[in-house]
Amino acid sequence: MSLRDLAVLYLIAGLACAVAVYRAARAVGGGERRGAALSAALCVPLWPIWAPVALTASRGEPGGSPVTAAAAARVQGALREGVSACAGTSFEALLSREAASRIEAEVTRAAARHAELDALLRQSGFDEAAAAARVAEIERGGAPGRALATAHLHLENIRRLRAMRDRDARALEELADLVQALRTQLVLARFAGSTVEGVGGIVSEVWARVEGLGAAMDAHGGAGYEEPIET
Repeated sequence: MSLRDLAVLYLIAGLACAVAVYRAARAVGGGERRGAALSAALCVPLWPIWAPVALTASRGEPGGSPVTAAAAARVQGALREGVSACAGTSFEALLSREAASRIEAEVTRAAARHAELDALLRQSGFDEAAAAARVAEIERGGAPGRALATAHLHLENIRRLRAMRDRDARALEELADLVQALRTQLVLARFAGSTVEGVGGIVSEVWARVEGLGAAMDAHGGAGYEEPIET
């Protein structure tokens, strides 16, 4: 096979990867064309390097967005270290492996929900600024009240979804900070000989946050975006 033939095959592979990246980027980005086109263009000359990166980014990580994925990783790391620190001591009943697994499962569930909401709100149909502009446009045009009510409903739904997403992110960050503090307290208790009572307070707070996280997810599991009323 000649160098020219290899170049043709390389170009064909690059074009095929570019098409795949473009479609994946449009699907995740809610139809946004410019970013998808730029990503696809990079694939033609650099497909062996860029295609895996672009396709992985388009699929998204199951653990959540970068912010919540980092918080979930902090929780998991701190829990494992905390379990190791209290293993074989009087503190073991406070943070057993089973308890740590339950906390990790709740955190993973919350991070996945945050990622789903974040991806949804990046789509063009969930743009808060565009929804607010539509409300203002209808108000200026004096359209029937039903049309204005539909636009207001759409805007309010988007704002509720954004509030839920942001609340999940804050809750995960706060829980990560608390679990890390628990980890250091358990390590200190192990080496300083602190009492169980000294650790019990922060363990109770961790469980309260975890239960609150789960309750919020269950309460809002069926509440979310409502389809606008057709006019």
